[in-house]
Amino acid sequence: MKRSLPPIVCLFLHAVGVLSAQSLSTNSFVPAEAMRRYNVIWNSPSKNAAGIMPIGNGDVAAGVYAIENGDLYLLLAKNDAYTYQGDLFKTGRVKISLDPNPLQSGKPFQQTLDLATGSILINADQVKIRIWSDANRPVTHVEINSPTPLSVTARPEFWKRFDGCVYNETGGATNAPAATPPQDVLLKHDHRLLWYFAVGDQSVYPNDLDYYGVKGAAHLPTDPFRNNTFGNLLESPQMKLQGEELRGQGTAFDMRIHSFTKQTAEASDWIKSIEKQADKPLNTEQNWKEHCAWWSEFWNRSWIIASDRDVPSELREKLSGEADSAGKRTDADDAALVAQSYNVFRFLMACQSRGSVPVKFNGGLFTQQLIIPEGERHRRSGEMKKVDGGMMTHEDDRLWGRRFTFQNQRLLYWPLLASGDYDLMKPFFEYYAHLLPIRKAITKAWFGHDGAYYRENIEPDGAERDCGKDGRPARRNPGEAAHFYHDYYFTCGLETTMMMMEYVRDTGDEKFRDEVFVPFAREILKFYNRHYACDDKGKLRMDPAQSLETWWLAVNPSPDIAGLRSILEGLIKMKAGTSHDQESWKKLLASVPEIPKQQIQGKTAIAPAEKWENKHNDENGELYPVFPFTQFGKLSGSEDLVNWTMTNRTVKDANESGCWSQDQIDWALAGNAAEAAAGLVRRFRTASSMCRFPLYGKETPDSCPDFDHFGSGSVALQRMLVQEDEGKILLLPAWPSNWDVDFRLHLHHGGVISGKVKEGQLENWEIKPASLKKKVVVCTPQTTPSSPAK
Repeated sequence: MKRSLPPIVCLFLHAVGVLSAQSLSTNSFVPAEAMRRYNVIWNSPSKNAAGIMPIGNGDVAAGVYAIENGDLYLLLAKNDAYTYQGDLFKTGRVKISLDPNPLQSGKPFQQTLDLATGSILINADQVKIRIWSDANRPVTHVEINSPTPLSVTARPEFWKRFDGCVYNETGGATNAPAATPPQDVLLKHDHRLLWYFAVGDQSVYPNDLDYYGVKGAAHLPTDPFRNNTFGNLLESPQMKLQGEELRGQGTAFDMRIHSFTKQTAEASDWIKSIEKQADKPLNTEQNWKEHCAWWSEFWNRSWIIASDRDVPSELREKLSGEADSAGKRTDADDAALVAQSYNVFRFLMACQSRGSVPVKFNGGLFTQQLIIPEGERHRRSGEMKKVDGGMMTHEDDRLWGRRFTFQNQRLLYWPLLASGDYDLMKPFFEYYAHLLPIRKAITKAWFGHDGAYYRENIEPDGAERDCGKDGRPARRNPGEAAHFYHDYYFTCGLETTMMMMEYVRDTGDEKFRDEVFVPFAREILKFYNRHYACDDKGKLRMDPAQSLETWWLAVNPSPDIAGLRSILEGLIKMKAGTSHDQESWKKLLASVPEIPKQQIQGKTAIAPAEKWENKHNDENGELYPVFPFTQFGKLSGSEDLVNWTMTNRTVKDANESGCWSQDQIDWALAGNAAEAAAGLVRRFRTASSMCRFPLYGKETPDSCPDFDHFGSGSVALQRMLVQEDEGKILLLPAWPSNWDVDFRLHLHHGGVISGKVKEGQLENWEIKPASLKKKVVVCTPQTTPSSPAK
């Protein structure tokens, strides 16, 4: 009689490729199975808490680490675990001990991040552990199966909480640090362990309202911090409560960690709520199937699978799960490295983009303890411990603190359009739209006119941080010098509007268009119309202004002009808003000046502004008319202009071609495959020497994990394959001929395009609906230097 393998064993075999070869050898293409080539696999336990592997369900997440000769840990996070200052703290940590211990050095070990199922699989000396955050429920499972009996204990661990992250103190209003910050509370109920962190009756929100002179706007929004309470509940049907831990003995265990957040002044209210949540019946086997179905549907939406044909066959798609000691990835297959970075980033966005708060660029839900040089203490919060190689940072530490910094945040969400992950964009749009009333109130209070401005740092309560030496909006006269990075930097509102417009073009979501996009666009455009006067020729003169954070004093900056043009042209073409809106927008468009240009060595290039001076940062404002405001590029036949501007750009390869720089996006939109590919490989070879997971980028000006590092690269990879405007779709506009690829991406008007390139030739492609086919222009893959980044 043929015996079937237990489900968890089958999953392990799939993850290491034993069964997946059969499924991939058939004619049917299964995207989730195909993603397993990009699994991150470790063949030894971690040495310390810096060796974390991530999982999540969109709202709750865990950093999982198995310590050699030690225990298994889960560092827990939830999307809305705000402190009174707006920091996102961890919700706790769970320690799991096994006896006999399968994590002893020298014993067989493999740990796999299985992208297909959104889970972590550990095979340690024949003990199989499956860890997953249920895609449909706020609970994380730790399933253990052993061929021989084990003694298992599980308990929460605590650390000393601090008052607020270091960078919270720069600019704006901040409460004085609490003499004794709140700490976690542990409770024992029946055979469950509960623990919570209660913010209590304190919040920075009233200070912010007072600071901006808008005390009467306390309902816009309601206070997001006061009395916030977050925590977890740990239980297991196979374990009993003994003291302050769960204990059990046997061969199979299912530990469940429930997570919950609620703003309540009474801890008993939070306790009742999380217990009610945990009382809902769970069928782990059925829930696992539903969880896997969610991930399967997710991977079915879109994909990019690529490999470098110049690499010997035995090295193609052979990806290590680790970087070298210097924080560099040395995998031979450049294209596979880029594709893995793209797909793992998409996985990480799915793990943390379905809650009430957008993913923070500076680590999101996956901040973790890092090993840093001892000399960098001044950048950190909380107590640190000395370990081999430096100091271990605090569990709640987050470089750049509570900030939602737009120049970074935007890059996490732009690639979700082409990947069709529209549901994951919801928290981002809701965040900025929700703050529109308070932004209108602050604009009126500070500038005396209607409309709404958004600058670089917008907090969950609508306040700004680090937006001037004193955190306040600038009210200086034309010609006066700017004093800080964000004084006249208002482009963020325009780019948010542009992203909303692209979402509407893709989805045709009329409800979002009428209730979110148009009202938001109306106030952003009204700000520009009221804030700046016209010159004697009837043209808008933006003075004083800035070209992003780089040129602190500028007149008519190119990013703002391009943004106004793109948005107004789009609104008018889609006939959005009322007849009064249309009339107003047409009049405003007529007043918008041309995008400034300059002559460099006798050839025309885009200029960062009409006039500019006082350089202080490393952004290329002259390229914003290419991305995100696509006024120039291969689509419009102006690729020569873009290439020349790129050749002579203000800053070349900022942040080692990584972080928030967008050079590769601009090269792709110029149709330059060689530069775009080379830059992407440089970008994605960058890892961190501070942690083990090789797909977190590194700490540059940003933190580690650095998610805008991957978002920017993802946009570039997509634009190398497909570019579109309302009249044309370019297929393979900047694709290197030595990279084979299989892809599926989303377009405007619900379109989906897929194709395959092999040996430098487009083998086949398909577009749906078929009515879009007439818009497609097929480009020829470009010959580029072999292994361009090496």
